Amino acid sequence: MQANPTTNDRLKKRAAYLECEELFGRFAERPSVLTVPNRWPFEARPGGAVTGAQLAATWARANDPAILQLSDDEAPETAASSLLSRTYGLIAAAFADKIIGRDGQRDVTAGMLKLISGRLDELYSGKFDQIIHGQVLPLVSIDHLERHGPNPLLYHPATGAINTDFLKLVKQALGRLIDRKRLRGPIDTEALASLFRELFSNTHLHARTDLSGTLYTRSARGIVFGLRQIDHPREADAAAGVKALHDYFLSMREAAARHRVEFLEVSVFDSGPGLAGRANRAPIPDDMPIGTEYALVRQCFLKNHTTEPDPAHGLGLPRVMLALKSCGGFMRLRTGRLSLYKAFPPGVDSPQFSEQDLDFLDLIGGEEILAHAKVAGAVFSILIPVGLGR
Repeated sequence: MQANPTTNDRLKKRAAYLECEELFGRFAERPSVLTVPNRWPFEARPGGAVTGAQLAATWARANDPAILQLSDDEAPETAASSLLSRTYGLIAAAFADKIIGRDGQRDVTAGMLKLISGRLDELYSGKFDQIIHGQVLPLVSIDHLERHGPNPLLYHPATGAINTDFLKLVKQALGRLIDRKRLRGPIDTEALASLFRELFSNTHLHARTDLSGTLYTRSARGIVFGLRQIDHPREADAAAGVKALHDYFLSMREAAARHRVEFLEVSVFDSGPGLAGRANRAPIPDDMPIGTEYALVRQCFLKNHTTEPDPAHGLGLPRVMLALKSCGGFMRLRTGRLSLYKAFPPGVDSPQFSEQDLDFLDLIGGEEILAHAKVAGAVFSILIPVGLGR
């Protein structure tokens, strides 16, 4: 076990993708105490909630013990509840071995665990008004803190199998997030439900154990729904400094009937070994060429490829890509040392899946696939335009 770290890594309030990448690199270099803001504007940007969750899981795996220090950016009486209402804050607190107060001294772990338990009761209740935060609807399962089994919205309470009625779940989520009167055009709810279930199923298979089959001390996974309203004059702000996302929003201008476009965000995260590790069936060594790691991840999206013996698996990710192509969607994937994305234009006639659809781009390097800092688990963030007015 490491000695208590003295370095404090503070996630700044204005941090977004690039600042999170900097922290991933620091986590790999030395142990640290982590402080995250009680309110983080990036959570309201596409992919922000799950990027924060992955950051918290990566930090916790890199530190033994993992010590979280609470932030002093909000009044003491509201800070803890504000933090735990957010996905990144809940994961950070749930994955910490020890939580200390804003003074950097007082051990508040026991009190925070009680609050975490109360928040999980809300998340597992099925009452969307208790679950939703702003325009984000998180459905999260935290394995090591479950008293009565996994989240019943996502899993069958008796068998632990993934809920087969994702259609009902998606209808509820869309009904809670989207005002249909604002939309000009139908939403194919059944297709969306199939897409989200495929995405979540792939994550669920590998969330709780490492590549040797050993249960992680702490593990979590979830699916986060969000409504993102993008105004054309402000798409640069919505892109949070990422050119690829800005260009995607820009591509919607000609297809949109008005300046504001609604995007449904569905992000899936887990704290498992990552896609390349699963495909390799062994941890990815630091000296593996990044091109080899990319090929392993890309292989996961090919038809009939699966890391599971069950023949029912192996079709999910190609279906995800075809669905995204059909609706002009955007996907970001962060796993291992890779930060990839794929964007499809709106209005593709009779789309067919092809291997060219799996030619991902690097979120920073474009056509050049770069080696980024290694992260825990995998995050898929997808954006689907639901308000183009076609």
